[in-house]
Amino acid sequence: MVYRKEDAALIEKHGVRMRIYNSSEDCPQAAVCYQETEKGHAEEFIHHKSAFVYYILEGKGTWIIEGEKKEAEAGDVVIVPPGKRFYFTGSLKQLCITAPAWEEKHEEHVRYIQDLQ
Repeated sequence: MVYRKEDAALIEKHGVRMRIYNSSEDCPQAAVCYQETEKGHAEEFIHHKSAFVYYILEGKGTWIIEGEKKEAEAGDVVIVPPGKRFYFTGSLKQLCITAPAWEEKHEEHVRYIQDLQ
C-alpha cells in the first residue's frame, strides 16, 4: 500500500496539527499520522486498544505517561502501551504510528490540560 501526502486527511485536535494517512478500514493492523505542535497535546487520554509509537523528527518534548514524565528529542522514540493515560508537551514534529490502527471508540478522555490550551 502507498498512501500519498496529498491524499491524507488534515485535522487539528487539541493543539496538534495532523496529516492522517490511513484508517483502520484501510489497514486494521496499523495507522500512520504526521504531527506538528508548538505546545503539545492539550488532552490527557487513554487508548484501550492501540499502542502509540512516536518517532520525533524535530524538536523536544515531555510525555507524561501515567503521571511520570519522560523527556524525548529528535531521533528518539516514545512508546505508549494501550491502557496507559498520557499527553505530551513541547514544540515537535513527529511521526505517530498506532498499532492496531487507531479507532475513536477505544479512546477515553481523562482531562484537558489547561496550560496547553
